[in-house]
Amino acid sequence: MEWIIFAFIFGAALVWFIVWLRNKQLSLKWYEWLVGGLGILLLIGSVQHYLGSLREDYATPGAIGALIFGLPALILLALAWQLVVRRTKTQPN
Repeated sequence: MEWIIFAFIFGAALVWFIVWLRNKQLSLKWYEWLVGGLGILLLIGSVQHYLGSLREDYATPGAIGALIFGLPALILLALAWQLVVRRTKTQPN
């Protein structure tokens, strides 16, 4: 049940993000979407691994797995953000 709620919240956040991009008149390149999407997938996998491990009473392996999946997720999300910021700064207005 919690994954249905999570999917609804994720879908609403994705729609809000796309509307926000259009209001700011920003467009993302395909590789920025790809890097950001991979980062989001890794982040979702990290949360799922941690919560699943807690449900099975394996807190330490869950935290280690969340760290293993979470750090690359944060790096990919930061990379996607920097790609967009640097590309938009170099474009003339």
